[in-house]
Amino acid sequence: MKEAERKRRAALDSAGPFQTSDPADVRWLLCGRGRPVATGTSPYAVVVDRGSAQVLYQDIEASRIAADERWEELGYEPFAYPWHEATPNGLPALDLSALRLSLGPEELERYRAAGRDAAEAFVAALELLRPEWRELDATAELAGKLHERGFTTPVLLAGGEERAPVHRHPLPTGVRLGAFCLLAATAEREGLHVSMTRIVAFDKPPRRLEARVRAAAEVDAAVLAASRPGRTLGELLDVLADAYSQQGFPEEWRKHHQGGLTGYRGREVFATPGDSTRLPKACAVAWNPSVTGGGKSEDTALVTGDGTEVVTATPELGQLDSGRPGIVRL
Repeated sequence: MKEAERKRRAALDSAGPFQTSDPADVRWLLCGRGRPVATGTSPYAVVVDRGSAQVLYQDIEASRIAADERWEELGYEPFAYPWHEATPNGLPALDLSALRLSLGPEELERYRAAGRDAAEAFVAALELLRPEWRELDATAELAGKLHERGFTTPVLLAGGEERAPVHRHPLPTGVRLGAFCLLAATAEREGLHVSMTRIVAFDKPPRRLEARVRAAAEVDAAVLAASRPGRTLGELLDVLADAYSQQGFPEEWRKHHQGGLTGYRGREVFATPGDSTRLPKACAVAWNPSVTGGGKSEDTALVTGDGTEVVTATPELGQLDSGRPGIVRL
């Protein structure tokens, strides 16, 4: 309850009494609770003033709310309204995105647990992949492993030998994987998002692919090392651009977004040139540098005063000298 109280006070101090139905804000205020029926939406509204805190919900959800959500434990009064009526609205809407970026101790622990479980799901799924599988089969397997561990999967990508070298976001199709594949996901649990990518080869990978995966990994290592509280996203994009140049790919940063701050959205803020958003004292980042031809490197990391901690690490699958993942050989 202390974490929920802290968040309510911070929001009230920021803008006074408020009401919000923003999915990310609701999950943040409810400390990961408030699981929606439809992913990416919010059937709830949180209303907070100086004397009370309520969560408004449609009356048809009453039995599940009572059994699963237990908002009273967080200091909120559940308030049901008829499903066929509009959500009661008596206070100004409030954007809490700036407050969401800074993670508290409880959120850091939830992030560590989510990262470990997501990495475990990836390892379990990768071990089953076969070159004759379709891209759709690969994402189905990964989704199953993640769902077993309590995640939803707002992003699932798979690109086989034919499509991974061409598309930065290879949405899965019926094409066979072939000699190698890229598998990526952004998974959500208790409101927090973890993102990761792994590239798999079923035999000795092509040298061209190895070179591009290694280059992306080196760029990723550079920006992770530079990610510290107080650095701006614009400064970190400059680090990325410089690292691409050092790897011989000076224009690659322009060909795909490079990631940025993550949390209660897959990307809370994307890094763009000159962006003044500063990394808070405790936050989460997910960088995803990529190089044309199938190279990509992506994990989720916590950034605190103690350094950068990759929570989705899979050392059992092998790592490059930089500490970043290379090609997984099956």
